[in-house]
Amino acid sequence: MDMAREEGRWMATLLYLVFLAISVRILHSQFFDKLTVHLDRVNIKRTPELPLRFRSDGTFKILQVADMHYGNGMTTRCRDVSRSEFRYCTDLNTSQFVRRLIEAEKPDFLSFTGDNIFGPSASDAAESLFKAFTPAMESRLPWAAILGNHDQESTMTREELMSMISLMDYSVSQVNPFAEDSFDPRKKHQVAKIDGFGNYNIAIHGAVGSSMENSSVLNLFFLDSGDRDYCGR
Repeated sequence: MDMAREEGRWMATLLYLVFLAISVRILHSQFFDKLTVHLDRVNIKRTPELPLRFRSDGTFKILQVADMHYGNGMTTRCRDVSRSEFRYCTDLNTSQFVRRLIEAEKPDFLSFTGDNIFGPSASDAAESLFKAFTPAMESRLPWAAILGNHDQESTMTREELMSMISLMDYSVSQVNPFAEDSFDPRKKHQVAKIDGFGNYNIAIHGAVGSSMENSSVLNLFFLDSGDRDYCGR
């Protein structure tokens, strides 16, 4: 009799522990995430070595990429290709082509000169922009970009697009140029009274050890050519 009673107590205890474990599991899955403060990792922008310089042999190679017209990645088909290629050609082919160019040419600088994404085909401008410039960021080379007339036709304004581009890894792009403070040359402020977004200059200095080491030898001017608006309208 005592043995049967003891077994009953053990069984009741076991069932209670199982019930308790299940209850804790349910509470954790339903409420714990809502009550927990998540400390997400903060990503700091990776920057190239500045200022940009000529090589010791006096060369500075620029790879210019224009009109990538990136859309939604794998689901966006290529245009102006043969019928047999259309089924298999997507934005991913563009990205792979840019990677192959970078590997083959081994440039010092990448310049993207507009229509980086194709607004009508890009359902999320930020995502498309990030994917379009992924080969540049992966290369860890300094790069810069300006906008064309199709970039802003999705979900972001031209100012928002240039702001995002300027914050990407290894990008030396600017929303607009900076000017020195007349009272304190060490301070700089962004020029506000200028038309468009993405008007800036990148100075390329002479090679280390040369007489032009601390001077600008080449200036690259990036200008916002605007979209489809006409003056006076």
